[in-house]
Amino acid sequence: MAYFNHTIDGSALDLTHLEPRSLSFYVQKLTRDLTVYVRFSNHCFTCKFDDSRHTVADLIMDHRQRRAYDAERYDLSRRLPTIVDALPGSSVYLTATDRNYVYVATVTTENGQQYPVYFNLRRAPREHPAQLLMMIESAYPVADRRQVLAGTTKISFAVLCAKVYRGERVQPKARR
Repeated sequence: MAYFNHTIDGSALDLTHLEPRSLSFYVQKLTRDLTVYVRFSNHCFTCKFDDSRHTVADLIMDHRQRRAYDAERYDLSRRLPTIVDALPGSSVYLTATDRNYVYVATVTTENGQQYPVYFNLRRAPREHPAQLLMMIESAYPVADRRQVLAGTTKISFAVLCAKVYRGERVQPKARR
């Protein structure tokens, strides 16, 4: 059975690119390989349901939350597997809420918007074959990269993985 199974206007959405996947890479700080099990939220291809803009045909439920299919987010979500594969050599940012991280992909939309990818990362339970679990919470185009990065703390993805694996807290920069 597919991880996501949604139909829009009578057509099944092809969401195979958002099937769970594993990302394995060598972490120098740990002198070992780590495997990250990656899952994707439906927020990668939906937006908040707005009664004035959306119809019941657009409705996708996320537990009790009403979401709507978003064609632009869906099209951009096709790039997420490649973006995830590039994370080991990239820097990410601890968000101001200290709960999530954000990676601003080197994807620029036709109208010049950036594509930040929000995720959380935690250590996997012992019985899981991966060492870390990542949930891509959301990804959507934004006009101003500075607004996304305001109040964030930059960290290498590999260093972040090492810290999460070791159970170390990621320290945000001092907030003013």
